[in-house]
Amino acid sequence: MTQILVVTEASGAEGKVVYSESVGSVHLEGRAGAQLVERLRWAVGDAQVAEHRARLRAATRPGTKHPAAA
Repeated sequence: MTQILVVTEASGAEGKVVYSESVGSVHLEGRAGAQLVERLRWAVGDAQVAEHRARLRAATRPGTKHPAAA
């Protein structure tokens, strides 16, 4: 069965899978389709938060050059 993945963007490392769901074409119709889109919306939001937190952690590591200071 086909799978949908939402993965964080990672610079220099593998992204983290935030959401994974097996789907068929039947899942794209009617109410089931609307629910799938809602789950995707939540997963994309979670991925954005995870990416933001990763950038903050990277920026606060000792020895890390900040873009504004470069």
